[in-house]
Amino acid sequence: MKTTILILATLIFSGFAAMAQETGDDQMRTVFGSDADKIDHGGYGAFTMGYTKIDDKDAILVGGRGGWLIDHHFTIGLAGYGFFNNLNSNNNYDISNYTLAGGYGGLFLEPIIAPNFPVHVAFPILIGAGGASAFNEDYWDSFENTYYYDGSAFFVFEPGMEVELNIVKFFRISFGASYRYTGDLDLTYSYYDDVAHEYRATKIAPDALKNWNATMSLKFGWF
Repeated sequence: MKTTILILATLIFSGFAAMAQETGDDQMRTVFGSDADKIDHGGYGAFTMGYTKIDDKDAILVGGRGGWLIDHHFTIGLAGYGFFNNLNSNNNYDISNYTLAGGYGGLFLEPIIAPNFPVHVAFPILIGAGGASAFNEDYWDSFENTYYYDGSAFFVFEPGMEVELNIVKFFRISFGASYRYTGDLDLTYSYYDDVAHEYRATKIAPDALKNWNATMSLKFGWF
């Protein structure tokens, strides 16, 4: 884990360094710019889809993000994602086979390197919080027999790297990878065993949400 975080931190630091070198001068740039050194402002919104592993099961990520784009090189805004794993749960009659679902979001930061090139890189970072629940859907009557047994809040820090393609001036597509580092879950899934005629409980791994993500984002805005 420490090695993973160190590698991601190195990549992000390298991105900031490259962005600083790309400016190509020693003059300080302010947020609002000046006549001699004007800074452009824009913004975008994005729809994101992704694949990950949660609690060693296949999972889907769906969400979005948006923010203020400063001088084409840095975005600050908000991002949020929903997730669920155990994609085959509706075909499984075993009540002990639970699903984890929830969401997270927060502050979104993104340095962008060489944004005017048709293909370039960005380093998105999300810092925030979220919540997760464990449940099981009865195959025959999912509307009446969906039970939420427990829930847990968590802190999340998710740095990543993306390759962006400028399709047209207002539209970009990005493909990326990120690592979702979360605080430990405190989550227990309980169910009634019809065979043994007793309640059973499964303690979910505290690090069930920590893993890599593969994502694709569709971005629309003023770049």
